[in-house]
Amino acid sequence: MAFYIAGDRGFMPDPEPTDVEGANISAYMNQPKATDHSASLVDATGSHSLQERIRSITLARGSLSETPPANRNNKQRDVDLKVVRRALDLLNKTQSLQNRKLGAEYVGSNISAFSLDALGAVWTTADDAFKQDASLALRNLGFALIDTSLLHTGLGLAERMKLFRMIIVPIEPIGMDKQIQALAAITNRGKDLEPFGRSLVVYLSAQVGSTHEASVEARKKLKADRTDTHKTCATATRKALFSLFSLIEDVFRAHPDDIDGHELNVIVHDILKILQTTSSGRDMKGALSIIQAVTRVSHIPEESLKVCVEVLGAISVGVDELRDMAFGCLQDLLFSKDQPKILSLLTDTAFSATQGPESMNVKGAMAMISYLIQVDEDDRLPMIPLTQLYDTLFDRTKSSDTPAYRRNWLCLFGQLLVVPSFIEHILLRDEWITIVEKTIDAINIDNGETQLETKILVSYPFTPTSFPSPYQSETPDLSNLLPATKENLNHIVGALGNVWPRMAKEAQWKVFQLFYFSRNILSIQSQRVLISCIVELDMLYPNDGDWDDCLSQLVTKFILAPRTDITTRFLVLKSLKDTLSLLTSDDHRSRYRAVLMPMLDKISWHEEDDLHLINNVADLAATYALIAESYDFDHLLQLLYLMSSVVSKIHIDSPRLYEHEDEAARNMVSVAIVRLFLQCLTTSAARTSSVYTALIEVVRSREFAPCIRLPALRLLTRLRCDIDYAIYVTPNADSLGLAAAVARTEASKVRLSVYQNQGDRSNLYDDQSGSRVGRSSTISHSGVTGSRASTQSAGRQDAEVRAHPPQWLYPGLPGLPQDPPENPSLLVKQYTPGGPKDITIRLSEWLAEIISMLQTPDDWEIYSYVLVHLPSQLSNPTIFSTASPHIHLLRNVVVSQLMSGTFRTPPATTGVKKGDVAFCLYNTLVMLLGYYERFSHGEQDDMVRAILDGISSWDRVAKVCIQGLGICCHVIPMSVAKSLGPILQKLSQIITQTHLAMDILEFLAGLARLPDVYDRLREDELRTVFAVCVRYLEHSRDQRTKLRAGTGSDLTQAFNRSSGISGDSGAPSESSNIFEVQKDLPQYIFALAYHVLTIWFLSIRLVDRPKHVGWITSNLASRDDQGNNVLEEQSQVALDMMHRTAYLDLGETIPSKEFSESDGPIFKKSWLLGLSIVTVETASGNGLTHLVKRQASGTTYAIYLQNTARLPPHHVRGPTDVNTSPQGAQPRINVFPNHIFLQLTSTIAPTPSPMEAICLPDDEATRRAIAAFDRNDTVDGYKVGVIYVGEYQTEEAEILANFDHSEAFEQLLAGLGTKVELKGAIFNPQGLDKEDDTDGTHTYAWRDRITEIVFHVPSMMPTDRKNDPACVKKKSHIGNDFVNIIFNDSGFPFKFDTFPSQFNYVNIIITPEFPFGRKNRGVIPPSDENSSYQQKQLYFTVQTQSHPSFPNLSPAASYKLLPLKHAAGLARQIALNASVFSNVWANREGGEHVSSWRNRLREIKKLRARFANSGTSVSDRYPGAKGSKTYVEGDPFSGLVVMGGLAEDDGILSSLDFSRWAGPNPSLD
Repeated sequence: MAFYIAGDRGFMPDPEPTDVEGANISAYMNQPKATDHSASLVDATGSHSLQERIRSITLARGSLSETPPANRNNKQRDVDLKVVRRALDLLNKTQSLQNRKLGAEYVGSNISAFSLDALGAVWTTADDAFKQDASLALRNLGFALIDTSLLHTGLGLAERMKLFRMIIVPIEPIGMDKQIQALAAITNRGKDLEPFGRSLVVYLSAQVGSTHEASVEARKKLKADRTDTHKTCATATRKALFSLFSLIEDVFRAHPDDIDGHELNVIVHDILKILQTTSSGRDMKGALSIIQAVTRVSHIPEESLKVCVEVLGAISVGVDELRDMAFGCLQDLLFSKDQPKILSLLTDTAFSATQGPESMNVKGAMAMISYLIQVDEDDRLPMIPLTQLYDTLFDRTKSSDTPAYRRNWLCLFGQLLVVPSFIEHILLRDEWITIVEKTIDAINIDNGETQLETKILVSYPFTPTSFPSPYQSETPDLSNLLPATKENLNHIVGALGNVWPRMAKEAQWKVFQLFYFSRNILSIQSQRVLISCIVELDMLYPNDGDWDDCLSQLVTKFILAPRTDITTRFLVLKSLKDTLSLLTSDDHRSRYRAVLMPMLDKISWHEEDDLHLINNVADLAATYALIAESYDFDHLLQLLYLMSSVVSKIHIDSPRLYEHEDEAARNMVSVAIVRLFLQCLTTSAARTSSVYTALIEVVRSREFAPCIRLPALRLLTRLRCDIDYAIYVTPNADSLGLAAAVARTEASKVRLSVYQNQGDRSNLYDDQSGSRVGRSSTISHSGVTGSRASTQSAGRQDAEVRAHPPQWLYPGLPGLPQDPPENPSLLVKQYTPGGPKDITIRLSEWLAEIISMLQTPDDWEIYSYVLVHLPSQLSNPTIFSTASPHIHLLRNVVVSQLMSGTFRTPPATTGVKKGDVAFCLYNTLVMLLGYYERFSHGEQDDMVRAILDGISSWDRVAKVCIQGLGICCHVIPMSVAKSLGPILQKLSQIITQTHLAMDILEFLAGLARLPDVYDRLREDELRTVFAVCVRYLEHSRDQRTKLRAGTGSDLTQAFNRSSGISGDSGAPSESSNIFEVQKDLPQYIFALAYHVLTIWFLSIRLVDRPKHVGWITSNLASRDDQGNNVLEEQSQVALDMMHRTAYLDLGETIPSKEFSESDGPIFKKSWLLGLSIVTVETASGNGLTHLVKRQASGTTYAIYLQNTARLPPHHVRGPTDVNTSPQGAQPRINVFPNHIFLQLTSTIAPTPSPMEAICLPDDEATRRAIAAFDRNDTVDGYKVGVIYVGEYQTEEAEILANFDHSEAFEQLLAGLGTKVELKGAIFNPQGLDKEDDTDGTHTYAWRDRITEIVFHVPSMMPTDRKNDPACVKKKSHIGNDFVNIIFNDSGFPFKFDTFPSQFNYVNIIITPEFPFGRKNRGVIPPSDENSSYQQKQLYFTVQTQSHPSFPNLSPAASYKLLPLKHAAGLARQIALNASVFSNVWANREGGEHVSSWRNRLREIKKLRARFANSGTSVSDRYPGAKGSKTYVEGDPFSGLVVMGGLAEDDGILSSLDFSRWAGPNPSLD
């Protein structure tokens, strides 16, 4: 049987099978006929029937090939027979192709039923599927049958050979994939080649080239005509190729010895040919995997070695993803016996005399050499000796000097310079002249006709003055160089630049010759290397050499030349700046000026569009300006202004180009002007004035982009003036709170982001326009208002804001480019009339510009910055002391805009409302109140009216307006008095806005202590005050009920809006305490409302008080949870207070003097009379009586003495008559206390049991109870620390150690209260010692009829630094004070945690306009100057610091400007309010805070509960009032026991109105 293998060597007959290969198959094919069985196996086309053939196969299985298993019974053989019969039937040639496929599958699923003979019959039956001319579908059937046959576990060598021959029958390319897969299956992926090993290798070697050609051809056809047929063919042939590559690789790895030289040569030859011709990465990877297998387990034939090395090199530089595979093959080759040949081939190719460096072969060889040099010794690769390679590089020039070799040398040398070991080698050898010459030679050859000088200019050693400068030589024209040569040259320069600092000086200079020689073709990176080398060689160091010429060349080449890389220009500019710092003589400065000034003039500024270059040039110009002559200084200022306009145009024309740059990168031009101002401030008054003018011009230039104007604006808003009019710059603008109002904090930035993402303003704000509220509008709890706003379009500004992110934000970059001078300038002062003009700047110009920006709509970035920072600058009145006309104009503009609503509407995209702008303007107006002495009375009245108008006109500004009115009460009280009626009416209209409750009540509490303001109020206006208090009492009760029920949405609003600043500044910083603050706000409002009601009642003229009793009494009731009317303890003590003071204004009483012996025996008795304790102490002889009436709101001491008449002469004296006692006898007992009590409290009218007084027993328990009652003060007492912080002081111990203080601090104390002696004090000293002066001899205190404040003043307490260095004694008082007033004269901001304590809740910071510490900075003034300094302290700022969990409770939450005489009163009122809240807060864990009056009431009730008659009730409940009724003799009466008395059951409230029956006060008219 002949079998032929198709290949490029023709057809070769397969040798006859050996005994091993063919024994079993021969036995099967030539089996003799059996005697008992008439049939041998014949071809399926024979005449025997199918049944006969099956029977013959079955018999043959037992007699020829197999011995039946012992356990196989006849039944199983019958089953197998049926399976074989079924398979042969399905595979019969007469069956359809589909059925025959089923037959192949049937064989596979029942393979165990087939003997080898039966399997051979199956192959014979389907032999048409293994013929060369069979269709592709039929051939696929054959391959499927082969796959199933391979599942048989009994296949021997003969059967495997038979299958192999069936597989390798030639087939069309489209079907080769199945053929290769069948071969992979039969060989177990190359692992099992028996018995056809050599035949398989021959077959595979013949298929490589033809299969690749078929795949390439199929792909070409598909590219030309993308039909499904071509697509199928291309896919199939490509799969066949990859399968072939994979099988060959497997065979090589598993059986390298089975491949003889001829087949190896054929395979390697064809694979390398594929690698040389293919453009397919997948083809290349598959072919390279075979080469990798060959190099690893065999060897590359010698005739293919050169090609293999070239191919591997080309792949290593041309195909990145295969580079590692190529290097791996090279490693394998170097481990082979061909190592010397490989190294020789690499060097020959790298230094080819015919192929240039652009050749892939040359590039590849160079890459291979570089790789071998770089490999680590741990890789155990045969490394090329560096000495040999180095010599090869430089010595082969003698034998080969062709252009190609020169170029190759340049290329390889450049590549090797990135290899660390190679660099280390050449650093040890003195070959730099050779390197430079060879490099220049290579350039000469490549540059064509241009021949360049290769001689090294100088030799080492040299001095800066001895060598000829390379930049003086003519610049070579290298424009003809090939791109590859330029690239290699730049690579060499860059590589040498990296090691240049490590070279010896001589080598550095020689290599620099190459750098400078090539300067016109250097890449950007190489240019940077050149400049760095120039700097390193000190060629720019100012000396007697040509440094200025070199500097000029750099400027010409890299600054003035067009299209120069920006980073390179930066390096030159840095070199210019570094050289500037080294100038030491006038000659140096003159030569430097000759370079710099022409450069600045030659730059085409209006054509320059590189922002970073302009910024850096501006920085350089500003630095040089510090040492420039005056004429240059002015010119440089003009140039800086010009640069500002250019940079501004860049930002306007390309708004998004630099939006992601940080602020410093965008604003360096105007920042340079700012820096120049800060540096000139301490060196030159004239130059400072010039820079100041330039800054004003920058801000004034509306056409400039905001990012250019903002740095100048930052500086100008930070200008301040000290007590001597010296100018300084404050680093901190103190404007964070107002920044939140215009969405310029990080938290408000998040809000803006949410708004922009949602795109719907109504999602964030109820009011679409930030509207102004109409005068008749009502304001709901949520703050939603009606609109009276201007609808001015902000479309252009909206577009601007949408295009640009916010350009200033808190916290952000520092406001100034550098720290300002610590001390006020000794040279520059504010302009004052009569002062020297040459050392002053006119700050009125800046104020005029501010006014202009407010009057004329400006960019929102600029306008908002002025809004936020103007109040802070106004807190330094001295800075505008000579600008009174401008202050007047500013006041007029602000008042006019607020009253008319004509100020700017913010862009919609900012998320800022117009009301927020009004909020900032009102803060400015409130700050202007500190300038009240400059304004006329009419202007002061207008300011009050404007603030009053804002309460209900603009959303979010009511709080600041109410607080502003509180300031007005102190500084312009007469103007407030004129508008007080409308003010109270306005407040009554907005009491439904719960977030304003604290501010309204605190305002009323402060107003009640200023009689000059309110003394003109009418009766109805006074009733408005009481109505406000009652309304807030009702609201507080509702809120406390909601809190107990677990709700409190209104409280959340009140809490969140407590600061009055929209956005993020109103909430406490500790979110975990939010609910606690919510819970205690209504408690504070409740206490404050009663406090205001009480103080206002006492503020009314005595003659008018009874008029208000009935109305107040009728509104003090509340309802409990069951709907019953209840009079709360607070209401009861308020009613008690009115009962005591409605007809009395004599003040407090004191106990009477002791009785004398002549008064007779003394008897004392006490009664409970209603809700009072009446004690009667009577001298029984003459009836002299001391009366004591103890009530909740106070104790009254009085004397009662019956005016006993002398007996008439005709009176017959009886034994009991007065004055009938014998001479010398004991005084008679003529009267008892009981008589006095009855005389004063009772008549013979029947007294119901509930109305009867309760006589208290004269026992120890009663005496203790009364003594406990008396220990409760009749006023609420508070303690407040008043601390002096001296110059430079920041630490607790040094502050508390102060034993002296300033004159201004003494004035503050005098304004806060009265100096009182502690020893023997009759008031509560609040912890201070009043026995031994251990806490000092005196302190300050303040008291009115309901409140007392004792001030703890550490500087008035003894100081013992030796025994108490930490001042623990003083800290024991200060640390326990809820509220501290801090007089901060240190010159530093005061930190809240300076006095660590869990009880310090509020600090009230009073800071002089000129802190003593700032005045003393650097220079300590003499004592007489100190005195003058103290006298000049006219203005102070007041600001509160609260515990993070506190809401802002004070009108000074943002600082306010006041004279000291007013600051003291404001601080005391803030301290009082803060103390009330702190007491509420401190008792939040153990229940509510109970006032002194309520404690006294509770003591009385305890006595009533203990001693009341059985029919007496102490219930506080009573029905609602329905008016009063007059009773006549005989009328029935029914009532209810209330508060120790009896009230009409249908007129309880009128029963409580004692003024109804006590009557009015007499008229004083």
